[in-house]
Amino acid sequence: MKNSNKKPSFSLKKFSTKLTRYLLILLPPALFLSYHPVISLAETETMNLEFSIAEIWLILLFLASLPHLVSAVKFYGAKKLLLAAVVPAYFLLTAIWSKNHLRALLTAGLFSLIVYVTLYIIYILKTEPARKLKSSSSLLALMIKSMIISAVVASSFCWLQCLLDLAGVPRDYTLLCRGCISTTFGFPHPNGFAIEPQFMGNLLIAPILLCFYILSVAKYPHRKLLVVTTIFLATTLFITFSRGAIYATIIGLIVQQITIRIHKKQTSFLKSTIIVLISFFLSLCAQGVFAAVGPTTDNFTAGVTKSLHQLTLGKLDLRSEEVKDAQPSQTDSSDTNSDDSKTDTQNDSSSFDGYVPESTDIRLGLNSRAFKTWLSSPRYMLLGTGLGAAGLAMHELAPEEIGPKEIVQNEYVSLLLETGIIGIAAIIIVAVVAIKSCQKKPSALFIGTLVAFLCSLLFFSGLPNAIHIYFFLVIIFLADTSENYPIVKQKV
Repeated sequence: MKNSNKKPSFSLKKFSTKLTRYLLILLPPALFLSYHPVISLAETETMNLEFSIAEIWLILLFLASLPHLVSAVKFYGAKKLLLAAVVPAYFLLTAIWSKNHLRALLTAGLFSLIVYVTLYIIYILKTEPARKLKSSSSLLALMIKSMIISAVVASSFCWLQCLLDLAGVPRDYTLLCRGCISTTFGFPHPNGFAIEPQFMGNLLIAPILLCFYILSVAKYPHRKLLVVTTIFLATTLFITFSRGAIYATIIGLIVQQITIRIHKKQTSFLKSTIIVLISFFLSLCAQGVFAAVGPTTDNFTAGVTKSLHQLTLGKLDLRSEEVKDAQPSQTDSSDTNSDDSKTDTQNDSSSFDGYVPESTDIRLGLNSRAFKTWLSSPRYMLLGTGLGAAGLAMHELAPEEIGPKEIVQNEYVSLLLETGIIGIAAIIIVAVVAIKSCQKKPSALFIGTLVAFLCSLLFFSGLPNAIHIYFFLVIIFLADTSENYPIVKQKV
């Protein structure tokens, strides 16, 4: 007689599946914790060796995927896997001629890990029903909810950062970056758990466009709550004061609404525009109030006019004549870390009276220097300097202007310099083949989000702080594009 009380045997594959499910739900909060907390290991002349929560999450999901490795390989087949390996393999190859071997190896390794985990996430979401677990749309709905909730929590922390800064709490406790405190512009502009406001703003792009998309095409039962959430997230985006993230989001929203119009013969341009304008108005009011109650001599009007002047690149100038005639400061801007001597001291007046041309000029100067460096050598033009060596290569040509740790601040120019024509060609070929082989028609949400992220890459470079771009795009792409949107209809 068989023993009916026999305990079921432990299954590594089932345990891995459950662990993967929890890790995928925790993906969005891990991405929003892109820099704080951070584990600092060491520092070299050209880089800081650090571990973030997002990178630790990557490693954990990689380990959880190993029991499914054989099944995943069969799912994709050799051709697709070879195609996916082309760019990571070339990136790894550039470490041979890179002048920064350690950084090249680490960057290539991180990118390879991102590609591997991305493929594993797609495999899990596509095959989960076959394993008689909850449907992939249910897990996807949980991931989408997690994205929006994480965005709301991170945005709430941004507002808390502002309030704590106005109360005089030091940066060590608020986690604000050096140039983010009130004495820079007269009002704080938060960076959340990211290293800088531009990355916090970039993290909000996908959740904001997701909210606009649901409002435009889905029958959402709690519409008022979603409208409030959308306004809150958009207002937070504006108070990060990151022009790159703000411009990219607006462009992505316009593309999204145009695509909705083309696909569904409907549009919500007016509603979307009203929400954007309300959010912008609220952010201006907040910045004005912050300036009035902050540690500087600025008042409400000064805060509002400075914000408008900076966001419009100096085109809209409503400042007083006295301020206009004042000598502009020569310090760096809001999107980059400013010097501690000016921002950590509670001065009577703020460091900047409006638009800071240096914030744009420095980026353009770095792009120009990167192009000159790329053109300086046939090897650079063809093969690139190697991953992680852009700063060193530019430093060699202009040692007095650029330090070895400098980055290009434009992902496209950075890739051109570090990987050369061959690297750019490999990326384009793989992208084109992947798009052509894709059986699913991209939704307006995905197209708008992709355009927004592509635009945002014009304003920064560097892989560790942009991991979210890859995974948010995967979540958005796999989401149901019909009106039966997972987050709307699925009870999870």
